[in-house]
Amino acid sequence: MGSKFSKIVAWYNKHIKHEREPAIKLIDPVFHHHKIKTYGLELRDSELPLEDRAIAALYIGLLTYTGGVNAALLASEYIQDMINILLMPDTSGEVRTYVLKGLCGICYLSYLNQNEAKDRHLMEILLAYLEEDEDPEDDDPLDIITMKLWVCYLMTVVCCNNIPYLKLFNEVGGLKLRKSLESLSKREWFSWPQNYARLMLALLAYQEQVKESLTVKSKKSSLHET
Repeated sequence: MGSKFSKIVAWYNKHIKHEREPAIKLIDPVFHHHKIKTYGLELRDSELPLEDRAIAALYIGLLTYTGGVNAALLASEYIQDMINILLMPDTSGEVRTYVLKGLCGICYLSYLNQNEAKDRHLMEILLAYLEEDEDPEDDDPLDIITMKLWVCYLMTVVCCNNIPYLKLFNEVGGLKLRKSLESLSKREWFSWPQNYARLMLALLAYQEQVKESLTVKSKKSSLHET
């Protein structure tokens, strides 16, 4: 038995042991953060195909969503890079959807990242996306519609716990935003947890009620003072 074991060890040392892959050199001692930074390098690599960079943005979002507060803080460095892709002309609906998904993960429950995205004019981009033709000549209509559904979800992500952001959407988007959301609320949402176009409409209505309530209280207060 000892002889057979020795032969197995000798064979392993000769044919297997030296074929092991070298240890991974970590960019960051925290492996989760290492992965975010690795995908961050891909996101910023202008020599990569745009779709690969967009997929890197998606993975950064997923890692941020599962990584907690520190991961969200690290991921904030890549918000502008994602915005830059969203601003590129003639970008496909599929590529933009990858980036929107990434931003959903980065902004989810992170008030700081929500405000960072707001400062980078995310709201204006999302409102413009909702106005796009759903039957374009140079893109798949299904990709455009899917992109718009993700726009609805991202809106709820950045507004659900951020009343000032919700107020801004209400003021800037106005009736045009409501009409877009009403149209999208009639789309196919069966594969989603809920109809996020309808949820966003409810959030906008709630903000309007709060605004009206404050206006009434302010008028009553003024009457009492006089």
